[in-house]
Amino acid sequence: MRISRLLPLLALICASPALAQQDFSSRTSTGGTADFSGVGLGLDAGVGLGSAGTINASGAIGGAHVGYNFQAQRLVGGAEGDFLTSHIQSGTVASMSFKQTFLSSARAKAGYVFGDLLAYGTVGYAYSTSSYRDLSGASNKTIKGTAFGAGVEYAVTRNFSIRAEYMRYAFGTQTYVTPLSTVPISANTNLLRGGASVHF
Repeated sequence: MRISRLLPLLALICASPALAQQDFSSRTSTGGTADFSGVGLGLDAGVGLGSAGTINASGAIGGAHVGYNFQAQRLVGGAEGDFLTSHIQSGTVASMSFKQTFLSSARAKAGYVFGDLLAYGTVGYAYSTSSYRDLSGASNKTIKGTAFGAGVEYAVTRNFSIRAEYMRYAFGTQTYVTPLSTVPISANTNLLRGGASVHF
């Protein structure tokens, strides 16, 4: 009697890995394509290459992003914001130097899903803190402009993805004022970065 009572429990235990796998698969795909819908939180790291007038600048960047996607079959749309600390800076050129200490953007996104891979484009608003220095002193300025770019994101599971992205931040011409000079500078920053996201 005891053995016969244990048989259904034993069968359930043996079947549970298969049931778990089936549930996992259903969460990682929708009709043969990955599901990128919902809230996403993640981390980014990469390198920035840019220019400020005739001065070239480069350095590491790192930070976080948060966004929301909606998905209709293979089409994906959404919005995202990022917040990055920046070590993008130039050397001293003719007694002048330039650096950016913070970068941020708020963007719309649109893309298409190929199996587990999302290819997307993005465009929106860009923000940065910057500093220009010459022999007479420094001028700190918040600069604003446009951010746009493209990327690919791979769904490792329904709740975790990795991505690679190119972004360009175009800030236009801003005027920096030091004790002995007034200098108009057009700044542009290109980012190559990788990231990982958790989805809810």
